[in-house]
Amino acid sequence: MRRREFIKTTLSMMAAVGLAPDLLRAAELTSLPLGDVSLDKSIYDKNETQTLLIFLVGGMSDFVGNATHLEQIRIEDLSYKPYPDTGFTVTQDGFWQEGGGADLQSMLDDKTIQTTYFRTAMAKDESRSHGLNQRRFMHGHPTVESGMPITLMHVLNRYNLVDENTLMPYVRLAGGLQFYDDRGAGYTLPGHLRPVTIEVPSQAGGEMGNPYERVSIWDDVNLEDGIEMLSYEQNDLNDPISSALQRRKSISDFIDRIRGEALPPGVEYPTHRTGRILETAMRILVANPDTKVISTEPGNRWDDHSNALTAHREHATELFEAISAAMKHMKAAGKDNINIVVYGDFGRNYNINSSDGWDHGNNQVVYWFGGERYLNSLGVVGETDLYVWLRKARLFSRPKEATFEFEPYSVASTFYRLYGITNPEVLTGGYGVIAPPQQSFLKV
Repeated sequence: MRRREFIKTTLSMMAAVGLAPDLLRAAELTSLPLGDVSLDKSIYDKNETQTLLIFLVGGMSDFVGNATHLEQIRIEDLSYKPYPDTGFTVTQDGFWQEGGGADLQSMLDDKTIQTTYFRTAMAKDESRSHGLNQRRFMHGHPTVESGMPITLMHVLNRYNLVDENTLMPYVRLAGGLQFYDDRGAGYTLPGHLRPVTIEVPSQAGGEMGNPYERVSIWDDVNLEDGIEMLSYEQNDLNDPISSALQRRKSISDFIDRIRGEALPPGVEYPTHRTGRILETAMRILVANPDTKVISTEPGNRWDDHSNALTAHREHATELFEAISAAMKHMKAAGKDNINIVVYGDFGRNYNINSSDGWDHGNNQVVYWFGGERYLNSLGVVGETDLYVWLRKARLFSRPKEATFEFEPYSVASTFYRLYGITNPEVLTGGYGVIAPPQQSFLKV
């Protein structure tokens, strides 16, 4: 048995009998400090922010967005297995051409598309633990285990910016469980602010799922219709049953409407599942300003310790061609208030191991698209050096000395700032927004 498999099996056995510590949790939980949060409603109203959070569980290799060290690796023969001569081309700005880089370069070159690629997102402690890094990026706080969208819903609820009439303020597609996590929040979130989960068609021609549509139990009788009629007879449309039924009907009607609408001319999504996820997300965001956040984890498939060269090439290509289509959709719809954030657990080792895989790194690329109303387009930010910790075993990219870098929690802080929260560091344990020194990322 391999060392990695032994460790994972041992931890699983210990957890099963209650001996293993909860590695995903900080030693001491605290509740959300909602009373300390300040929100500027004028910024909130002006930005009208809508965010699609795309979390790549397992950690995508930063080689996809930063292949600038390939020549050095080849010349100095640093990798256990050498990088093949074909299928590994570096684009003009340093992306892996065959692994999503063609679309990354195309979007960067198209000055009408808002793009910022941060190449130096790295925790100072250099941890490469899945659990810890997922908490950093999905919860945004060292000790509070409330997912970023849930934390935002608490704040917006406290400021009366969302209520029972807000249609689907938080939508979850294809995963997003840790984003939804509200353990340790210390407050109860009203049911109408909890995430709406929508099924995504797995292939072209499939319909967007509608879990809220009516289901008849007999040919001519609909149970929910009958309940609604009884509720209306009480002449009180504000009672909990009536409110819940009306909310369900509003969501069902909305889904039925958007899944049948034609896309703007010239917009065509790829037919694979990632393309369907992005299409579903953009249909919702474009049609419904009430949706503040959509979170998704499009496949737990990035932890490629083996066969990474093939798997990463396929998955990264699918991801960025789908995002390219989403950006065309955004432009065609005239939406400058939607932003898309792409990131994962961490980056990966540049060494190709004996199984043709990439092991855990720490530094990663965070991709930020759209949001032209409130974000500046910075292009590629940050430079790295290749760190040779162990020749033909451990090769990492690290932020170059004096280049801009930021801690994972700053993603959450920046996310909160887009919604008008003026002191987001109170929600991130003191970590501030992403703030490159040369040009501000945030317009306000």
